[in-house]
Amino acid sequence: MKRVFTTLLTALTLLVSTSGASAQSVDFGGLNFNNDIIGWGDMYNLSFTSHNYGTARSMAMGNAFTALGADMVSATINPAGIGMYTQSDVSITPMLNFTKSPTKGSDPVYEGVPSREQEYKDHTERFAMSSIGAIFTVYRGTKALTNFNIGIAYNRIADFNRSYRSGAFGRPYTESMANLFCTLSNIDGLTTLPDGKMHYGNDPYYWGAVLAYKNGLTNKDDAGWFIDRIGDTATIDQFSAVNTRGSIGEYDLTFGFNLLDKIYIGATIGMQSVDYRRNVYYGEDYLYGSYPSGEAMPYQLLYMNYVQRTELSGSGINFKLGITARPMKWLRIGVAYHTPTYYTLSLLYDAEMWSRTFSAGSNPDGYDIGPLGYMNDSAYTGVWEDSGPNAWNFRSPHRLLFGGAVTLLQRIILSVDYERSWYQSVALRNSPIAGLSYRSTMHDVFKGGDTLRVGAEAYLLPFLALRAGYIWSGSTIREEYRDAIFTHPLLTTDSYITCGVGIKFNRSVYLDVAYQYNSAKYTSYNAFYAIDSVDAAQDIVSRTLTTDTDRHIAVVTLGFRF
Repeated sequence: MKRVFTTLLTALTLLVSTSGASAQSVDFGGLNFNNDIIGWGDMYNLSFTSHNYGTARSMAMGNAFTALGADMVSATINPAGIGMYTQSDVSITPMLNFTKSPTKGSDPVYEGVPSREQEYKDHTERFAMSSIGAIFTVYRGTKALTNFNIGIAYNRIADFNRSYRSGAFGRPYTESMANLFCTLSNIDGLTTLPDGKMHYGNDPYYWGAVLAYKNGLTNKDDAGWFIDRIGDTATIDQFSAVNTRGSIGEYDLTFGFNLLDKIYIGATIGMQSVDYRRNVYYGEDYLYGSYPSGEAMPYQLLYMNYVQRTELSGSGINFKLGITARPMKWLRIGVAYHTPTYYTLSLLYDAEMWSRTFSAGSNPDGYDIGPLGYMNDSAYTGVWEDSGPNAWNFRSPHRLLFGGAVTLLQRIILSVDYERSWYQSVALRNSPIAGLSYRSTMHDVFKGGDTLRVGAEAYLLPFLALRAGYIWSGSTIREEYRDAIFTHPLLTTDSYITCGVGIKFNRSVYLDVAYQYNSAKYTSYNAFYAIDSVDAAQDIVSRTLTTDTDRHIAVVTLGFRF
């Protein structure tokens, strides 16, 4: 079923942008709003990569492998490196990922806490596969074609495992999310049935407003929508938590040619598997210094909890072509081109809300009240699905990579990579929403991204190597938007410090170990907002937050060459 939105078409909208508006020029959005579609921010986050994953050897050297080769990661970075294998190779690289995501902008749980301890520091630990594959030397010769290799490899492209949370205490009742749902319901003219019931309908954009009504956050009479269970003397404690899980992995069919040990040419057909899950929680507690009388306010909300779940799954396909020249034995120069990855993704979305209300008066509406005067409300939307002919289709940026590597004293390797990615070219090709396009937003907000990778390897002994590296990815967001407040965190700068050790047990068996420390910076965001372009006094805006990420990655590669 195709969806047609009557208000904002964009899930992730800048406060300062004009990508969509309702009838009265109010923009709605935020971390806890409108998670039921793929927004342009989602497309950007799914497309971003620093190419930091691979084997333990490549990761320890900062994956600076555009000119280097004979490694499983070559299939993903520069397939010309597959032609450098002189033996068949099988390897497996499991990894452990430890992630911390402190959030700035929250209130401290206890007064007097030092500012450095006011951050909510969620952490995530995951075991996963970084790389696994096999390269086979299928031809060796003495003429122009020295050897020809074929490989099948899996390399991780992106990791989405992250948790972060925040809190704000003692906020005025005007900052309750109930105000946003009430405003949306009034502006877009949502209605109830004659019996007072309200169905979800076929537009999940409004499901949050329906849940708010079913849980007593909003109410309706002939004059319109209003709030009657939260008094104007109430203070609000707000809590937000986000868990993202999943990854993008690429399965590569790769080919490498070696011409006289001077020129290496390679090609890869990459098939990516996408698994992305996002759970967004938001809760409010309603507190009174002195409770209003039952006559003035017969029903008083105590708390509400709101959970949204979004799941994206699907596949993508791309093509990579690379060439490496070896004009001298100690020098290699490599170039590779990656086409955009063309994704087809299914989306699942559901939401639920539950609340508790105290009946302080005579129960004039005749609700089913418990013996202690409390009533509990809850509602679940069911699952919305976009799949099949209504799946989401978009393309990632295309990339151009350059690399150089030198060998010194036959024991030391120094390697440098430069990668250019055109994120402004990310494009939505098809969606279930008629007329939806993020083209102008992508061009306005994003620009080309630069990534620098450097690596070094030194053999202290014939069987023992020490390695180190560094990866830096600069901001892909245009200068005028870098300080803007977004609805979801968008990655700005990304850097890795890497190191590792390699051991050759004999001519066939080797073991590599690597460690990466990652520091990722993100844009600021709001839990929710309703921005009135005509009257700023009517704005409803939650606390502004910033969540960065520190990640520790440990990997080990066990390989066998024959």
